Amino acid sequence: MDMNGIYQKDNKFEGEESLYYVLAGNGGSSRLSKNEKYHIITCSAVAIYDINADCVVKKIKIMTWPISNQEYEAQNENSEYFNRFKDGVIYKVLGRLQYSTFGELAFLYVKEVLEENVSGTKLDKKQEKYLAPIVLEDDVLGKLVLEKSEGLFEGTYHFLGNDITIYIEVEWSSKATWKKPLAVARDFVEHIVSRDEAFREYIAADEALYDAALECLEDYEDECEIHFSTPEEFANALKGRMKYIFVNQNGSYTIGYDDGYVFGGHEIDVDVDSKGKMVCADMR
Repeated sequence: MDMNGIYQKDNKFEGEESLYYVLAGNGGSSRLSKNEKYHIITCSAVAIYDINADCVVKKIKIMTWPISNQEYEAQNENSEYFNRFKDGVIYKVLGRLQYSTFGELAFLYVKEVLEENVSGTKLDKKQEKYLAPIVLEDDVLGKLVLEKSEGLFEGTYHFLGNDITIYIEVEWSSKATWKKPLAVARDFVEHIVSRDEAFREYIAADEALYDAALECLEDYEDECEIHFSTPEEFANALKGRMKYIFVNQNGSYTIGYDDGYVFGGHEIDVDVDSKGKMVCADMR
């Protein structure tokens, strides 16, 4: 099936095929065509540059293309069709400007991707600005830096003579996803003294974990930085050894502790669900 030929017959375009640079954005959608012969995929574009006309295409911020229903079914489980374009990457494509059903130029129909990770284009400055980190000065958490490629705010918080790394997972382009994990991180920091004590007690109360730590301590006592003979002493030995908090977008989080080399340098983690309940302590 000539997918591109069918698609072009089904839609209206301006001009002929041309070459474009596109700076891909984040997010997209899929839908079945009206004749149900194929699926239509869309992806956001930060900017589109018409190479032949030597100018930026104004107002159009969406790329679109068709895939067969068979391809859609094969790729739908993990949304592979959205991976054709990577967020923040510049591509050289062959395509046409396409009209919407309302008669307005609204899409860049992408017939073929010619190059990926293109540099030295008129979109380079837009790409640099688009990928620049976001800096957030928070009254509770301090300075947080969001690396867009990782989707993580990162900062530090000083507690008991130790710098704790704060990781907060978000979708950087959707501020609605920032609210919950930031609120969880703030609440944690505001109650860090009591939370730290509760986490350490929870770790020490895990019989399997405590027994494993005690066994390792007996085998490698000279190498260990901490020493204990009871769960209470184990909990106390972990004081001041918190390393990080990783807050997931849904509000669940993990606290990591330095093991004092009891487990050979592995971390001791506590997992907390989105309701604030401790659900697991483990060496990782």
